[in-house]
Amino acid sequence: MATAESFLDGPIPGQSLTDTPGNWPWEKPPQLHELEDVAKYYLEKLGDPEVLDDLSVLFDNGVPLSPFVKTVVSAGFMNGIHTVDAGTLVGPVIHAFLKVAMTDYGIDVRDDTFTAKEVATEREKSRLKMAIDLAMKNSKESDEDDPGIALLQELQNSGASEEQAVEQEPEPETEEVIEQEPQGAGLMSKEEQL
Repeated sequence: MATAESFLDGPIPGQSLTDTPGNWPWEKPPQLHELEDVAKYYLEKLGDPEVLDDLSVLFDNGVPLSPFVKTVVSAGFMNGIHTVDAGTLVGPVIHAFLKVAMTDYGIDVRDDTFTAKEVATEREKSRLKMAIDLAMKNSKESDEDDPGIALLQELQNSGASEEQAVEQEPEPETEEVIEQEPQGAGLMSKEEQL
């Protein structure tokens, strides 16, 4: 159930149509066009041993795999890497790859499946954000060149991009002036004047 405040804070219907086209990465042609290239991109990125070390901390803390994969794919779409369709089709490949990779680390990954409505809830988003923060804090290396930390920071920043995408421009404050008709100037008064 949405509260009145959350409903009123949302974007105005049609607001995206008034923005200058091409401002956002997802409004431009994607960097990768072939499905095989998208899968290869994610498998190379997530297959890096340093990335897997950092992800093992994340999954060892109980983060479910399905929301994580959806977040990774959404971040790729929002950054203009691929289309939504390609991300949807590559999602199961990423899911299977990470599940096998974490099994090699001795981690039994939570394989919760959520409906689209449950994934979109604020509670699940905040849980994933806290888990990413915890994984970054507990990572073995705090080196800025660590690709695993870079991936986690990218996922953190994708949440900020989502908020920017739906954020509306502040409306200028205007004073509401209510003009009152002078007494005796209504329709009934005209009859009296005739």
